[in-house]
Amino acid sequence: MAARHREWWLGLSEGERLQIMLDLANAGIEARMGMLRQEHPDASEAELTAIWTEERYRDSLPADFLARAVAAIRARDR
Repeated sequence: MAARHREWWLGLSEGERLQIMLDLANAGIEARMGMLRQEHPDASEAELTAIWTEERYRDSLPADFLARAVAAIRARDR
């Protein structure tokens, strides 16, 4: 990171830094959701959320827990 960027970053309050990080995370999620909408044009929002959740957490959550969570998301369509 360039020195001026580091100075700028360190000059921000913790709240400002957190807000920037959350905004970037949300932008990434929205970008992926947009791609999923293109890949699955007929999918409901619940189904798209289920697909995203499986992609995002398949390597970090126990499989049985993830399966229950995804099933609960998909149940929103019923």
